Amino acid sequence: MRKALGTGLLFTLLLLTLTVISAVTYNHQNNDETINKIKNEQRQQQHQQQQHIAQQISHTVSHFKQLDSYLKQQSWQQILTLSQRDDFINFANKILTNNTTLNSISLIDYKNSYRLKISTAVNNNITVINNKTITSITELNDIDHAFSLAANQTYINASPLPLNYINYYQHITINNYQWVIKIEQQNLPQVLINFSNSDSISQHFWIINNKGQTLINTAKNSTSMNDNDHRFKRQNFSLWQHIQRYNHHQIIKENNLYTYSPLFIPTKLKASVDFKYGNLSPWVLVSKVNITNNHSMLAFIQYPLNRYFTIFILIIISGIFSLLAFSYINRQKTEISRINSVRDTTLHRYYSLIENTDSGIIVINNKRKITAINSAAITILDLKKDALHKNIISHISAINTKIDIVALLKNIDNLAFNDKKKMQLKINTPPFKHLEIIATKINNNDDNIMLHIIDVTSWVKREQQLKGLSRAVEQSEEAVIITDRFGVIEYVNSSYEKSTGESSSEIIGINSKAIFKRYTDDTDKIDDIQSKLNQGQTIQRIISQKNNDTVHYIDNTISPIRDKNDRISNYISTSKDITDRINYENELHHLAHYDQLTALPNRNMFITEVDKSLLNAKKNQAKMSILVIEIDLFKKLHDSLGNDKTEKILVIISKRIRSNLREVNLLSRLNNNQFGIIIQSVQQSNCINTLATRLLNNIHAPISYDGKLISVSASIGISLQTKTTTTAEQIIKNANIALSYSKDKAKNQYCYFSPEMETETTHKLELESELRKSINTDRYEFYYQPKVLAHSHALTGVEALLRWRDKNGHYQAPVDIIPLLESSGLILEAGIFLIEKACCQLKQWQQQGLYINMAINISAQQLLESDLTTILKNAIKKADCNPAYLELEITESVLMTNIELAYQKLIDLKKIGIKIAIDDFGTGYSSLAYLSRFPINILKIDREFVKELPHNQDSITIIKAIIDLAHNLGLTVVAEGVENIKQVTFLEQIGVEEFQGFYFNKPLTCSHFNRQYLYQKQQISDNTL
Repeated sequence: MRKALGTGLLFTLLLLTLTVISAVTYNHQNNDETINKIKNEQRQQQHQQQQHIAQQISHTVSHFKQLDSYLKQQSWQQILTLSQRDDFINFANKILTNNTTLNSISLIDYKNSYRLKISTAVNNNITVINNKTITSITELNDIDHAFSLAANQTYINASPLPLNYINYYQHITINNYQWVIKIEQQNLPQVLINFSNSDSISQHFWIINNKGQTLINTAKNSTSMNDNDHRFKRQNFSLWQHIQRYNHHQIIKENNLYTYSPLFIPTKLKASVDFKYGNLSPWVLVSKVNITNNHSMLAFIQYPLNRYFTIFILIIISGIFSLLAFSYINRQKTEISRINSVRDTTLHRYYSLIENTDSGIIVINNKRKITAINSAAITILDLKKDALHKNIISHISAINTKIDIVALLKNIDNLAFNDKKKMQLKINTPPFKHLEIIATKINNNDDNIMLHIIDVTSWVKREQQLKGLSRAVEQSEEAVIITDRFGVIEYVNSSYEKSTGESSSEIIGINSKAIFKRYTDDTDKIDDIQSKLNQGQTIQRIISQKNNDTVHYIDNTISPIRDKNDRISNYISTSKDITDRINYENELHHLAHYDQLTALPNRNMFITEVDKSLLNAKKNQAKMSILVIEIDLFKKLHDSLGNDKTEKILVIISKRIRSNLREVNLLSRLNNNQFGIIIQSVQQSNCINTLATRLLNNIHAPISYDGKLISVSASIGISLQTKTTTTAEQIIKNANIALSYSKDKAKNQYCYFSPEMETETTHKLELESELRKSINTDRYEFYYQPKVLAHSHALTGVEALLRWRDKNGHYQAPVDIIPLLESSGLILEAGIFLIEKACCQLKQWQQQGLYINMAINISAQQLLESDLTTILKNAIKKADCNPAYLELEITESVLMTNIELAYQKLIDLKKIGIKIAIDDFGTGYSSLAYLSRFPINILKIDREFVKELPHNQDSITIIKAIIDLAHNLGLTVVAEGVENIKQVTFLEQIGVEEFQGFYFNKPLTCSHFNRQYLYQKQQISDNTL
């Protein structure tokens, strides 16, 4: 048997040798030819892909010609008609319907807006976008390129990663208007995938850009078609360098043939069409085939006789060998199969166990070289992958780890076989780890130490976290209870013991329901909480507990704790005393909604309640109203009595108002001297009239304070709910408008709001706005009314009277303008401009030889609320005029508003050298004692006393008294409103020094004044010379 087996083996060996020699010779002859065939097929296939893409682009660009012809036939203008819009949508829809690779057609104007964008959607529906501004930076850059194109040029660009579509742009001109047509094409990646799947050769493609980013990867194991990083560049770096050097080429690397060429051919597809490429030109198409696999496959396909012959010979050899060796193999087959099966199973089991364990296993010999190592050990110790058969000490980079391992190995050398040594090791270099190493000395010819390495970092961290959590829970200020899943208490912390006075030994082991019952007797509520907890919900509630007439508030949270199987194992309850926080919030709420002085609701709460009342009135088909009450002359009262006394009087007034209201009517303090009242249901207006009259009378009734009787008055604005008043802001505004009219009409009155008031108020606001905008412009100007000396009637000065022109050039009456300037506060800003204007005009006259006095009217705000002295100093310095010719006219009521402040202001003004005149004297309420204190130069008699002279005896008596008073104080007397010769004669007889009035001249513009006085004076002077 052995002889036959030997003869068969020898014969088989000879046949195999002949077969191998033939196959090698034949293979060498055809190897180059097969490889060249693969290369040619790759080049041809890439050329076909380029041609196919070029055809797709050409077909898409042909639509521009259709669109261009259509649009020029329509003679479009910049603004599209509805008919033009609909026709264009239908035309574009036909193109999109006939070409499924097109996604949208857009018409873009020079403002970079989609004038029209027609897109295909689901089920071939059409979506139209009108007049949408383009915000994408990439798309705006493409449109800029498109607008710079010449006729018949097309700009082609692709969308950014991930690659979805290609955009085509063409620039057209219709009736001198510039447009850009954009066509969006999709499904380019699918074309390349079809190409890659259609060939018999096993291959795949990439499309990459000039940054080495993969745009398309058709490999079957690719996770995505494209990526946003530089994956291709990193994975195929040498190939990437080759691509950068050559435009198109073939290269063989690692039995793989790489063929690459530009994806797009930047040439004219047609003679009439020129292309400008965007970021498409740098794209490269790369194909890859495995030469070994495809060479074998092609060789087998092309030369089947050779393959069949080889297979036939092998079958014969196998048959002969089988016949000769059958008896021997038959005897050994069963035993060998059994041994191999046991061996393979055992080896696979131990290999899988060692390789897949999380623990590291390293076996080293007596020379400290690694003879076996698994992946876990490489990862844990951060070793290099080629550590096998290398010295373990030299491959450990961390110094402390190296020292500890050397010490461990020395200790192992002194142990007996199968003895173990354990050590804890901490790696202090990133990534930081905690390791446990068990070293075992083993009895083996080559190996003598096995290291079992366990990464216990997570255990150490978990232990540290548990310790920290335990300390945190124990030291927490919140009371903590932990129960099992049945509600039996297992743990309470020290804060719970302190807050309840119960020790943990008393509370642990009882059911938590006993705790619930301390706060509520409602068993249904307790059962509801328990039911929600069983469902895994977290319970958060505020518990109020009364103790010795003091309410305590506790913020309690109960949450389930789940085990690793997501089953509820425990519950944790945390409780915190938030009494101080609740009380503070309540205090803040009171501060935010109530007035601290009167304890009445404030303006915020009043607005909220007005809104509620409006809704309730609408719901109940009733009417409500509000009253806004304002204390008259409050500032004067405050300045006279001081803050403390004024506040006490306000409290008294608020109580008087409250006593006249029903409980359902809300009283609120809106600001310093304003109160608001909400009347919930208005039956008849007479009821409100009665209430308003009663309120005015009660407020005006004398108040006894510090042994004195004080009377104050008030004004009331009333607004009734109407169909148009739907918000609190609106009805309150209406009441304030009515209040303003009430104050203007007379004090201690009430007034109802009417729409006409709002119209007039709106007019005032518009007028105020115009006054504000026109400050420092020539729309503010002075008219100058001359003042003359008695007897000679020679010009001695002028009074500068303000005039203002609206935007249409019409002069507005001073009686409308000046009060509005004062009420709005604009008089301060406008006053600076007017003072500078008067000083400049005075300087011009002085330069032209006309030295006369310039009188300027000053309001109470200018005198008392601004730094008038500094303003005048600056104006005088700027104009460089003589201040001795400046007069400031101030009414006596202004002086009496704040006597001490006015006195100090006038003293400061007097120091500059300016004269002070009291205007409209005799109409105010100043006393002679106060008048004698002020540094006054001039008294102006009010025109009301002058107009009835010389016939009215009362006027004569008053004027004579004023003149006597003025002369006794050394003051000059000026009479205003002089209109006839009889008045002149009479006033000269009783001692008036100066006159002002229409008898001598009306107020004149600057140019008229110059012609009448300045130029006439110069002509007289010239004639005299």
